[in-house]
Amino acid sequence: MPKSLIIHAGFLKTGTTSLQASLHEHADQLLKEHVFYPRVINPHLAVEADHHFAAIALIGKTEGWQDEDRSLPAEPIESWLTLARAYRKFDGISIFSSEMLSELTVENIQRVKSDTDNIPTKVIFSIRPLAKMLPSAYQQKIKFGLIKVSYEQWLEHIFTDGTAASDQFWLRHNHPEVLKRWAAVYGDENIHLVVVDERQPEFLFRAFEQIAGIKTQLSIPERLGKNRSLSIEEMSLMRAINRRFRKAHDWEDYRIFIRESAAKGLTDRSELREGHHKLKTPGWAVKKASELSASFVSEIESLKIQTHGDLQRLKSADIETGENSFVETIDVKTVAAMFSEYERSKLVRNVPTELLVSELKQRIKNRLNRSLRFMRRR
Repeated sequence: MPKSLIIHAGFLKTGTTSLQASLHEHADQLLKEHVFYPRVINPHLAVEADHHFAAIALIGKTEGWQDEDRSLPAEPIESWLTLARAYRKFDGISIFSSEMLSELTVENIQRVKSDTDNIPTKVIFSIRPLAKMLPSAYQQKIKFGLIKVSYEQWLEHIFTDGTAASDQFWLRHNHPEVLKRWAAVYGDENIHLVVVDERQPEFLFRAFEQIAGIKTQLSIPERLGKNRSLSIEEMSLMRAINRRFRKAHDWEDYRIFIRESAAKGLTDRSELREGHHKLKTPGWAVKKASELSASFVSEIESLKIQTHGDLQRLKSADIETGENSFVETIDVKTVAAMFSEYERSKLVRNVPTELLVSELKQRIKNRLNRSLRFMRRR
């Protein structure tokens, strides 16, 4: 089998997590047909992770948020170089998947191509209507501790030129511009865009298999959990936590106790509670997003990239519109659901390696000191 590279570069909130989880689960089976999906070791935690650390190393940023009183170092480029070396060595189809890659500049993308020795490459994006991405993007930022404002306020920032929130959002979600950056390096003919069809949940998997040239049938793993959306009430709780938690704790604490535990207790292990409400998008924002989507479709059609599915579906989105009422109080069962996700072994795995090593050294030292004091008393 000829050596090649498949880069799955986004877009965010289009089924990427499900696809990555399936690739991870089928990694051994894929390897039997000479398809390599690396099970990356998280450089900070010494546990299996996804490819996002390599992607943010290429971008030159750090995971999570920075404290006001100190600046976190960027992810070391070695996280990417280690992965690139593995791709260069493998004789077959290699897969690199992270929606964070949608943030790469042309210069970043040129580095990917150079560091992988110009291996023949196909780049895959998945997409859905912009209006449907808005509530998902807002909730994602809440679960990363990045949002304190209401959905309506956030939307006003997104659609206002010159704000930090707007700049970062459109870096990822100006779909034609992202596609053009990748096409400038890899060529239009090697860029594939899959239009996600929510009426056919398996469509993304089938399209990915066809483009990548793999026989293994991918599907959503059961272990992924429900991964449902937050309710208005749950978002209100998370926003209150975000306001208070960041005053006393850093990103690592947030990631361990909130992002990887409490938040998943809500979305992965429990159903939407009776009396809770789904997030609605104001009509004005849906209108703006639909107008932008229509212009995006026209721009994409002018490119010579490979499209899979009906691009026209991007022009409209069937989503619930209206205003939201965030709450100040919440039922105790919702709070209990958050804490039900805590597991001692999971918490230990999520603690940074350097902190574990430091704690282990201190415990050994304390135990030796106690033993010496006991021996002296004898």
